Amino acid sequence: MRRFLLYFLTLGLLTGNNQIPDFQKGDVIGFWGDSITHAEYSEVNYTHVLYNYYVTHMPEEEIELRNLGVGGAQLRHGLELYEKDPMSKGLDKAVLEYGINDLKKYFYETPESYADGAEAREDNLEEYQGNLSAFLEKLQEDGVEKADVSIATLPIPYDASNIGETGALKGPQYRTPEGFERMSETARKYAEQQGIGLIEFHKPLLELTESLGGEDPVGKLLCEDRMHLNTSGQIYLSYLFLEQQGVLKDVSKVEIKEGRIHSEDAEVSHLRQGEGYLYYDYRADRLPMGISEEYREADKDLNILDKLNREIIQVQGLKEDAVYDIYITGKQIGSYSGREFNEGVNIANLEGNPAQQWAAAIEGMNRGRRVAELAYRKKVQDFTDCGSGAVTEAEILEAFEAWHKEDQAYRQDMYQLARQEIEITERIAIVQQGAAAPEDAFAAPGKSYKRMAAAGFAAAAVMGGCLFCVWRRRRRKMGSTQS
Repeated sequence: MRRFLLYFLTLGLLTGNNQIPDFQKGDVIGFWGDSITHAEYSEVNYTHVLYNYYVTHMPEEEIELRNLGVGGAQLRHGLELYEKDPMSKGLDKAVLEYGINDLKKYFYETPESYADGAEAREDNLEEYQGNLSAFLEKLQEDGVEKADVSIATLPIPYDASNIGETGALKGPQYRTPEGFERMSETARKYAEQQGIGLIEFHKPLLELTESLGGEDPVGKLLCEDRMHLNTSGQIYLSYLFLEQQGVLKDVSKVEIKEGRIHSEDAEVSHLRQGEGYLYYDYRADRLPMGISEEYREADKDLNILDKLNREIIQVQGLKEDAVYDIYITGKQIGSYSGREFNEGVNIANLEGNPAQQWAAAIEGMNRGRRVAELAYRKKVQDFTDCGSGAVTEAEILEAFEAWHKEDQAYRQDMYQLARQEIEITERIAIVQQGAAAPEDAFAAPGKSYKRMAAAGFAAAAVMGGCLFCVWRRRRRKMGSTQS
């Protein structure tokens, strides 16, 4: 029931009139923000998931995403770093996620706690808008068009069971739900006034928290501090971003009906059917997004995978109660009833799907990229009063050069692997359990079954080598950090 509710909840998201700009080939997009964007507590954050999606779903549209978040940052920190962090230069588009640390003490408790609370709160919001305008002006001076800038409402839900008698959240910070909403509403109005993109995080996260039916959101969505989104929450942010940007799309859809085959975003040919089986050749224009254990864990409570990753096979006319196995180039990857095939089955997230295995190798490289990114962001944090303040400008520049070289290598490898894989044609067979199918149903197109098996071993070796490269880069990075 919860999954059913979440599905319809997300269909009715309340978003702003200003859509997030599309990312175009060659774009460099900077994501500015605080601890939610930095997410130093996790190797998986929402910008990381976005890149995973873009590389696999749009492998020809090569872009670069840069995480410019700093834990504890206010807008003033972003403004200070704009001139001093070399990672902030050369951007084509920008996303600003700030606000939670910009809330002053007047938003920590109820208005009655301060004689001048109402006036001070308005001053706080005006200061926030002023800093947004200063940031927007800096971006425009460097050639980032106003239409290519987006701001986010607070990616912070609150847990109603955690509100004390004063109306403030329990815990050391005592920020009020009213403060979250007032800051988010200020962002909405500012985006409308300036004609820039709006990312609505706050409302859907509130609705999602409420939809958990009174269950404790810690572990499902939130960290123990009940303020920061955990890894599952970060994955959900990426879904909200992609959905509001309007770029969510199926990997492909194949429909077979009355002996005819039709496809979207894929090439299909050579359909053959017999008693209890059918098979055809298939090449998709994109890959499914690589799925790690964190994605599967998030799916248990948030029902997220079938929204982010869809590779659909729909076959009509099969026996409804019979069970059919799916094979891709001779390897069984799943089993479904004829009724399920009639409705359409999603093979994108199946571990045995060869495309998912290639995508998982790409995600492994993306994970290595995230580790390198975190090491650099820690340097940047310690350059400011959000951290130790002990890092010098010279050390920042040196760290940037090292990070940029490593990041470029990761990105090139990821796109190269994605583009290679989408050139491969597979043979897909659907065989009723207990029925016999010809050997050709399990052979790679134009190859014998034995040669297909050899190619499978070679592909496994390539993916293993990719993951080894990630491991080796991590070890080198850990060694340099420890030294």
